[in-house]
Amino acid sequence: MKNIHAKPLVDRISTIDWQEEELSFTHGASRAQLMREYLRRAAVWIHELEKGTSSPPFGTGYSNNWPFIDFAHAVDHSVTPDPELASRLDNFLAEYASAPLTGKICHYALNWYSLSDEAISRFPDLPDPFEPLIAIFERGGGFWIENGFIDFVAHRVRLTDWGQHLDRQPLASLSTEYLDSLDEDQ
Repeated sequence: MKNIHAKPLVDRISTIDWQEEELSFTHGASRAQLMREYLRRAAVWIHELEKGTSSPPFGTGYSNNWPFIDFAHAVDHSVTPDPELASRLDNFLAEYASAPLTGKICHYALNWYSLSDEAISRFPDLPDPFEPLIAIFERGGGFWIENGFIDFVAHRVRLTDWGQHLDRQPLASLSTEYLDSLDEDQ
């Protein structure tokens, strides 16, 4: 079955208050940790998808695609989101979150959640790469990349080669309670 996870994703993105700037300060520490978790997950996916290929689909370390990658098309090049969901997402983003990077990430996530369960089942031990990014948006909207850093106003994450993220420890939890505790510790 295809696209069963895509509608809940679009519903979720559509409920984000992209204008709530206070959240970007309040949740800066957790958002930076979520980005580190995304980078770790992305590195794990790249490592897995490049195993045994003579021409890696993502190129080397500083690929033009890094760090935000359309993993769905690497798993199944024929994946296509439901046109109505894609249109709904486009309309929402155009009105509330028009930054090009935000749109790119949300579309890659839509592609991901449009994959069939069969396509995903080939990688049972790999984590959902996009969940940390969606949580970042929910906890304070977008971010920007500047001078080799992913910037969250008061917190920054160095943008390095994907291989440097491969052996990082996973974030203990993506639960709201745990993420709130990270913010309280700051």
